[in-house]
Amino acid sequence: MRAIVAVVAVAAAGVVAGVVYATRQDPAQPTAGCKDGIPAGIYPGASTKNVAAVRKALAEGPHRAARALEGLANEQPKDPVVQFNYGTALACAGFSTEAVQAFRKAKKYGRDTRYRVVVDNLLHPQYFKDGYPPFQYSGRDPLLIEGQVAQRNDHNETAERLWSRAAELHPDDPDAQVAAAIGRFDMSDLNASFSRLGPLVKRFPKSQTVRFHLGLLLAWTGQRTLAVKEFKVARELGATTALGKDADAFLVQLGSSGTQGSKR
Repeated sequence: MRAIVAVVAVAAAGVVAGVVYATRQDPAQPTAGCKDGIPAGIYPGASTKNVAAVRKALAEGPHRAARALEGLANEQPKDPVVQFNYGTALACAGFSTEAVQAFRKAKKYGRDTRYRVVVDNLLHPQYFKDGYPPFQYSGRDPLLIEGQVAQRNDHNETAERLWSRAAELHPDDPDAQVAAAIGRFDMSDLNASFSRLGPLVKRFPKSQTVRFHLGLLLAWTGQRTLAVKEFKVARELGATTALGKDADAFLVQLGSSGTQGSKR
């Protein structure tokens, strides 16, 4: 359950961190083990009137909390705060299957809040744990910048909407097209992003942003070999740019010919 309370938000600028190398695709199930009490997951942005009831229930211990929240969860099926904490109580009590169902409801009805990200990280520990892959951009397009700000604040649905609009307005701009693909990222459906981002390699073969972000998504989802290939191409397209430097830093993290290797 550590992932429930220890997920760290990733800053969109200069993101370089450790990457999970495992490539298994089956989501792991939450397990019991909340020895220090049930961690309350109360995140901003979700409309709810049930915070007090949730906190009161969680103070009762896993089994009692699960029973106390069951009725509330049935009454408030679209409240991500209730569903997420009900799932937490169930997981702590050892009811993994039921917990997953509650977590998925929290993700569905909290899609533009942190609940979406936390649930995805929790149910897909085989991927990089710290949120969603950020869109790296240093230009001046207002829609792309506004989407970046939204993504940094876990408003991923808002970011997706803004970036999709930018892609419609600028069909020949690789940054806008990449952003639209990144905005569709979903750990439960990787094809949503990859099906949009992959074809951009053929449309924009010399685009550093396309290569870098494809490498980023591959690394994020544990596909190390392919990620290294794309990061190397991104670096070759401009080693001194912000994306080139980030690509090199990722190659260092991945242990595959980073700065030192590229100088030989």
